[in-house]
Amino acid sequence: MNSNNKSLADRISPASGDTGVGIVNILMDLGPACTGNAATFREALRLIIQKLPNPHFQHSQQQSNGNIPLKEMAISRLIHFFAAVGGGGGKVQTQASKGANGNDGNNNNNNTKTSLSAAFVGVFTDDNDWTNNIDSSPSEWNLDVVSQVLGDFSHLNWSLVARSFDFPEFKVRDARHLELLLALYRKGAQAHLPLDQITVGWNNNLGQLTLLEYLLAVPPSVYAFQVNAEEAADAATLDGVATTCPNPRGWASAKILQRLLHLSDQKPLHQKVREIFVVGLLSCPEIILCALVRLQLSVASAAAQQTSGEAKAIAAANASAGMPMKGELMRELIPLFFKPNTQHVVRNGPAALRRLWSISQNTVVAACIEAWRSTGNDPPQIRFNTVVHIIGVVRILPSPENAIATILNGNKDPEFSFTVAFVMGDHDMLQLRPWLTDRMANAGANKVMFAVALIAYLGKNYSQASSRVNKPLVSVENLSICLQFLISLDNETLSSVIPNTSNEQNAGKGVTLGSSVKALVDACVAQHQNLGSAITAPPKQDMPPTNNQSANQDDIEEMANSYFQKIYTSEQSAREVVEMLKKFKASGSSKENDIFACMIHNLFDEYRFFSKYPEKELRITGILFGLLIKEQLVSSITLGIALRYVLEALRKPPGQSPMSGKMFRFGMFALEQFKERLHEWPQYCSHIVQIPHLREGYASLVAEIEGAMDDNHSHASSVSTGPTAPTESSGGRTTDSENGRSSLPVNPSMLGGEISVPRNQMSVPIGGIGVGGGSGMATPLSFGMGAVTNKVELPTPTLPNQTKEHKPRKAVFGPGLGRAVNAPAESNDSQNETPPDALLDRVQFLINNVSPSNVEHKSHDLKEMLEPKYFGWLGHYLVVKRISTQPNFHSLYLSFLDNLGEYGKGLVEAILSSVYVNVGKLLRSQKITTSTSERSLLKNLGSWLGQITLARNRPILQVMLDCKELLFQGYETGMLIAVTPFVAKILEGAKNSIVFCPPNPWLMGLLSVFRALYNVDDLKMNIKFEVEVLCKNLGLKLEDIPMRNADLSKRVPPVKEKNPDFNLKSQQSGASSVTGTSTPSKTGNGQGMALSAANSILSSPENKSSGASVSGDTIKSEASDGTSQDQQQTVIPNLAAYVNVNPNLTQLFHQVQGGPLAANVTAEVLKRSVPIAVDRAIREIIQPVVERSVSIACITTKSIATKDFAMESDENKMRKGAQLMVANLAGSLALVTCREPLHTSISSHLRQILMNTINNASGASSGQAQLGDLDQNALDQCVAICSTENLELGCMLIEKAATEKAVRDMDEALAPALSIRKKHREQTGQPYYDMSIFHNDNQRYPKALPDILRPKPGGLLPEQLLVYDAFQRIPRQPAPSSHTQPQVASESDPSGDQLGDDSSAVQGTSGQLNLNAISAIALKLDSSVTSLLNTAGPRAPEIMLSMIPSDHEIKQLISAVPRVVSPSEESR
Repeated sequence: MNSNNKSLADRISPASGDTGVGIVNILMDLGPACTGNAATFREALRLIIQKLPNPHFQHSQQQSNGNIPLKEMAISRLIHFFAAVGGGGGKVQTQASKGANGNDGNNNNNNTKTSLSAAFVGVFTDDNDWTNNIDSSPSEWNLDVVSQVLGDFSHLNWSLVARSFDFPEFKVRDARHLELLLALYRKGAQAHLPLDQITVGWNNNLGQLTLLEYLLAVPPSVYAFQVNAEEAADAATLDGVATTCPNPRGWASAKILQRLLHLSDQKPLHQKVREIFVVGLLSCPEIILCALVRLQLSVASAAAQQTSGEAKAIAAANASAGMPMKGELMRELIPLFFKPNTQHVVRNGPAALRRLWSISQNTVVAACIEAWRSTGNDPPQIRFNTVVHIIGVVRILPSPENAIATILNGNKDPEFSFTVAFVMGDHDMLQLRPWLTDRMANAGANKVMFAVALIAYLGKNYSQASSRVNKPLVSVENLSICLQFLISLDNETLSSVIPNTSNEQNAGKGVTLGSSVKALVDACVAQHQNLGSAITAPPKQDMPPTNNQSANQDDIEEMANSYFQKIYTSEQSAREVVEMLKKFKASGSSKENDIFACMIHNLFDEYRFFSKYPEKELRITGILFGLLIKEQLVSSITLGIALRYVLEALRKPPGQSPMSGKMFRFGMFALEQFKERLHEWPQYCSHIVQIPHLREGYASLVAEIEGAMDDNHSHASSVSTGPTAPTESSGGRTTDSENGRSSLPVNPSMLGGEISVPRNQMSVPIGGIGVGGGSGMATPLSFGMGAVTNKVELPTPTLPNQTKEHKPRKAVFGPGLGRAVNAPAESNDSQNETPPDALLDRVQFLINNVSPSNVEHKSHDLKEMLEPKYFGWLGHYLVVKRISTQPNFHSLYLSFLDNLGEYGKGLVEAILSSVYVNVGKLLRSQKITTSTSERSLLKNLGSWLGQITLARNRPILQVMLDCKELLFQGYETGMLIAVTPFVAKILEGAKNSIVFCPPNPWLMGLLSVFRALYNVDDLKMNIKFEVEVLCKNLGLKLEDIPMRNADLSKRVPPVKEKNPDFNLKSQQSGASSVTGTSTPSKTGNGQGMALSAANSILSSPENKSSGASVSGDTIKSEASDGTSQDQQQTVIPNLAAYVNVNPNLTQLFHQVQGGPLAANVTAEVLKRSVPIAVDRAIREIIQPVVERSVSIACITTKSIATKDFAMESDENKMRKGAQLMVANLAGSLALVTCREPLHTSISSHLRQILMNTINNASGASSGQAQLGDLDQNALDQCVAICSTENLELGCMLIEKAATEKAVRDMDEALAPALSIRKKHREQTGQPYYDMSIFHNDNQRYPKALPDILRPKPGGLLPEQLLVYDAFQRIPRQPAPSSHTQPQVASESDPSGDQLGDDSSAVQGTSGQLNLNAISAIALKLDSSVTSLLNTAGPRAPEIMLSMIPSDHEIKQLISAVPRVVSPSEESR
């Protein structure tokens, strides 16, 4: 009795002093009865407060004037409690809910009264009526009553209520729990939950994290984050695109991000926070990128501005919060946006990059440089694609010229600047020679170092140079220009001595810049013989305008002016001059190229004087200007300048002044020439039609332009196919169809900014935009962004003040699909004339008895039996009763129709008409997406329709059924689940067609839509499977079908929630892709991201950094710290993030005072050196280890699997079993093989790197620095510790490489066996048995096996398959040490007792197989069987297992298998 009273007192008034706990405990014991109505609930609260032994409540009761005296802390407890029980949680554990006997307090039933309930009701209330009420309590809590009563407490400080959620038991269980909690709070506070109260520091960090997690997971209708203008701008980067992010503004909130970063610093919560960020990276990386950068800038600025001690400490803590998490996020985000990425799709990358540019221009530039540096050890093609991608990023920014200038001139990485300049030069975006001249002139005192950097760059890459056509980083053309530039340097510069910063002893040798240039030229000419003539007689356009060439420059100017004079004197027409310019541009003559560039430059530069031209010359100039645009003689940014000039002229009011009128007329003359190209730039058109005076005085022109805009908007492709019209390639560039040249697209910012072209140059030198011609090749910009596409589609020219808006189109299924779908819903069966009953029965009987053997006879009978007037009825009958339900007999019915000949043509038409009618009915059905039977009927009709039309070279008219539009509308409205199989079955008929087989344009157009749909995120696998089956039936590979995402991107994005076409659960599994693990490889220790990043490198281990250097003393001063660039980076990306460097290692060096080790080997040196050593060691041994392990595992697995699955007809079981076995064998063998050599290699490389560091720091010119015994011992200990701690990481990477290669090789090795099983089953319907293994005289097994172990018809039994399944359940064993070796039964003990002991010991409570025991059994069994068969000699085949005595070793080994395979009862 005393213990019960004590327990009761603890629950009513807990020791913590939190009175809310007592109220919640009592309410929980009272059950839902107390919320029967508002009056009952109020009375319950009042009685509880009256009887609670709390002086604070008693005092409050006296002052409450009738109100229930609850405080903020109690209210927060009540809200959390009712949200939990109302969300299906039943009961909630509170602080005092554990009883005296140790139970959790949750064993009371809502329908019965507990001891506390009885005690409370009987002792405290003395109310027998209420006792009866409680006994008949309902089973659910009435939250409406609770919310009504919470409204009584509106006078409380609800901000304090929100802050009071910070109590130990607070935890948000799921989204429903959060919804109820927010609703109850909103009812009481009459306001939303304040964000500032839930993002401050809490004591209950885990509870706060669960609250933030689910706030980010609910839509704005549940909780709308209050954000400022900057945060709203970040969230707006996802506007207008389909996204899986439920609440974008939450991720844009700086308070949310800052709190998550703080929580990530707590080790128990770090992984949980990381998982939350992974969800964000998968759904809205655009927002996280912008918000994270903006947050870092703001906290860093705040920390710099604070001066007082406490405020400065807080600001510094905010700035340093979550630094590891920030670093990890940026390592994921930078490659996603700034490197070509085909695996992860960013839905609105251009908008995010523009937003990031507005936040911090330096961050964008730095990210571009970092993305380039991360490819230091990648193959040249990957590096080239990265540079092209970075250029594409810069070109979609609001101020590309500033970003390009910073990259080319303002960064501290000359190699990056040179690479970008070279690639831009190859794409006619930069004139390389003038740029080099300007850089040299602006370098001032550092011009020698600039020349040295150029020489070093060329020396490293000249051996890999090739023609521009091959898209190299360094083209032979650019190499020639650079060599000419270096040769043409003045004598003073060439005689300058190159400073040597790495070796002071060699500084006095006097290596001059000229000698380095000579050595470089000799090496380049030896490598590329065709450079000899180019260097000795350099092209004139590439030489600087020195005195001896000024005459040539003057000649070009004079000839350009003469051509203009012929135009204005009418000796030549503008069109004739344009044709001449086209020839000059495409010419290989440098002189003609220069004349073309000079004329374009002079014409653009004269723009400011057009207002002073006479009327005739003005008209000629306007026509010439417009023809340049029409004939695509200007492109890229130069085209943008031309378009902007025309727009500016059109905006001049014609009646305001004579000069204004002339400019307007110039604009009209020019516009008239290229208006047929306006459809290419819809946004440019929108600005033209908004000009007021143009709308008033030239209404017909405005109407024509608006018509072009409407045509562009309504058609899937807006590209003209005329002979001179530009076409848009997959990379978003424009291509001149006449001369084959291509250039990157027009940058929209060029149309709105202030741009001038200097008169004294033919190209803009550091603006980087050349207007001159050349023969460069353009490259598509791989960007990894967009809803479906992996290419950057650079925007069309955009001008400011755009105000025209298009209302979003609403997705509707039906319009435009053709008569089949849009025909009246009623059936036309009633319109068909029905034959008499007797004839009807005869016809139906005939159809029922048609078979392949009598089809010709039955068709002859039908001719005599049925008149053509009844074909409508028969066609409808065949479609409804036969064709739609019997797909296996389609070939029979087709044969039947063929035998009818001319007589049956009317029947074919009737059948086809009925098919269209019934297809329309099914597509209009409300149940088509939910009823599998209706979808099956539709699919069967599609199969028939393809066979009766396409297979017979008969088209499906668009007016009857528009298949492409059907797919698009199915995508928009959630009907792909029905439409995709239907259209796929139609197209299968094309495999037997002569006309509609690939590459028929109509067929390939539909297949391109299928491929675009295949790449849509979260699309259900059964829909993708239909596409794969179609491609297989047509003999095509999915990747060979052209990708056309532009059409799909213009459709209305579907709503994926509750959409039968999409499976949003795939997002959860998709989160694991960020960590990069793949079955059956086993990863752990949080290193999945490193494995994912290293996958491509490990697949080709031979990839190593390479670079050429010039012999002699030419380029020795590249590295100042003794470590070359390839030593500063690892081939495996992000490897340094997972390498472990013990921070206590430096204590070893502190023990050696004054030695070179303590002075030069610091913690930072180790952090740089250890990853490089690990990386080199892995690359050194990975290839032979993987090749050997995979080869052995594949041979072994193929032999065993072929034998075991010889009688197994299911190819999937065989494939899965072989994959599991080979993956485990290859991984384990690689692990065992690589451990010792990897340990040795890591130690060797690390020792060498550290010694090089010491040597370079001490200035040793040869040999190694002498270390004392203490230094040497400390170094040995350091190397041993580092190599041991990182051995598992290296082993894991090698194991992963071996596992994945083994699975691929095994699939190839078993492909014939798997294929023959599938074909045999599809063709005969019978299981396949591989009898060849029994007739191979050279193969010992399975003939020599006892009968019980031989393969038998029917395949492997489940218990036999368990052996293969066990391979994926066997956990990777930890590295064996000297004192823990696995125990395996010795061969000297044949009794099997040792095996039994081992198996039971290892089984323990794990219930998993012991690989060592199974291996020992297999080895001993093989030895015993071999010995027995050898003894039997010729009579070995006669030996049966039943002949072997029970005490024989074979029987004992077999009996030991169940003890190993099946866990013991005790272990269960």
